[in-house]
Amino acid sequence: MANKIKATAVSAMKLPRDVCMGDALISMEGRHSLVIENYRSILFYTESEIRILAKNCRILVRGNGLSIAYYDKEAMKVTGRIASVQLDGM
Repeated sequence: MANKIKATAVSAMKLPRDVCMGDALISMEGRHSLVIENYRSILFYTESEIRILAKNCRILVRGNGLSIAYYDKEAMKVTGRIASVQLDGM
């Protein structure tokens, strides 16, 4: 309930949802790289699949030759041939 009120307030004040609600930001750069911001942890990592935990969802990246080019506490960059990005609500 409190989360719904917070979301309504954020929307009414036109504040950035990712900053206020902790939503993950995913920026694709073609089919060969993507940047994920506001993630919590890496759950699973192979050359064909990467699973990432965010505050409000799980992110599944599938493809070929996937690698994590860099990661820090705020963002990570995944490179390789990206076939799909899937979000699973929690």
